[in-house]
Amino acid sequence: MAFKKTITMKHILEYKKKLNALAELGWQEMRTTDYIVSALKNTPLKRGFRNGNTGLLYKVGDGAESILIRADIDGLKTAQGIRHTCGHSTHMAALIGAYLYAKSIEKKIDNANKSIFFLFQPAEESFPSGAQAFVNECDNIVKKIKQAFTIHVFPKLKLGEIGLQPGVIWARGDYMEIRIKGKMVHIKDNLDGIDALYAASLLIQKIKSIQKNHPSLRMGIGVIEGGRQANTVADFALLKGDIRLKSESQQPLIKSLLKRICSEVEKKTGAQIELSYYDGYPTVNNDPFLTKKVINDFKKQNTEYALLNKGLFSYGCEDFAYISSIVPSVTAFIGTGDKYDLHEENCTISDKGTLVAYTYFKFIIDRFALSQ
Repeated sequence: MAFKKTITMKHILEYKKKLNALAELGWQEMRTTDYIVSALKNTPLKRGFRNGNTGLLYKVGDGAESILIRADIDGLKTAQGIRHTCGHSTHMAALIGAYLYAKSIEKKIDNANKSIFFLFQPAEESFPSGAQAFVNECDNIVKKIKQAFTIHVFPKLKLGEIGLQPGVIWARGDYMEIRIKGKMVHIKDNLDGIDALYAASLLIQKIKSIQKNHPSLRMGIGVIEGGRQANTVADFALLKGDIRLKSESQQPLIKSLLKRICSEVEKKTGAQIELSYYDGYPTVNNDPFLTKKVINDFKKQNTEYALLNKGLFSYGCEDFAYISSIVPSVTAFIGTGDKYDLHEENCTISDKGTLVAYTYFKFIIDRFALSQ
């Protein structure tokens, strides 16, 4: 039976409203996944990643030439509960609409010998990553995909601005923990102790110096724990921090600098210091050739939008990197003109911004499925 549903903007906004009410953390998106299945009214190609039951993969068309369109589905913790303060409800609503639109023209997609995979990906904000799970578990599908597309809403861009910038657009995101072992003595004998908190304070200052001397990176300590009571020298401390790199080539240097400052503080204080450096998400790269083609095609079809193609690099990181590192890909930044930025407590994405996101996904489908 032919697919009959006509997608309206009212539908898109209803999807977003319901998804906002269902917001769940990464690898826990059961109700969200159930809702997407009910909205699409079709059996997915795959349900569940990483031995779980969250996340979905759908396919429209049976042609030999394939692309992937992806949206992330997890929420974030806030003081008001779990919410979509990173805009993922907009991403999902736009992709639900895009899938239903693709189903309505499936015959044309088949006649063009093409097919489109739709990934509703869990756990973008979590580690292990949902995108990494998709790549690991769907290797046979990844090999078929010639191009991959995703979006991210950006409240700080004006409504109607769409960012399509070739090259690296999201930073590499790594994580570190530094464990410091001192020597506890009573505070009256503090000259005989080894103060782990003092060693921690020196490390924090040196990390700030690395940031100052290398302005193209972002690095800092976000958590410090240590000590046992007020009247003793602290015998332990733990630092936790993040590193954001504009280039993959920076990582060996930063690892070396962190090891060096740990060694320097050990010698100065007598503390034992253990650095653990964890590789996180790689940089996200917009394939230059594909991005330029998308820019040119979008200009021809959507003259009411303002296209931005420079100055868009973000020190945020995104697990779409696991896909963009192996498939020519484009991430579009969708300007929504909202007051609060991503991850802020009161971040909400406007309805008008959500409709722009859907319009862009629909353009990607038309560009692929209806072009010669």
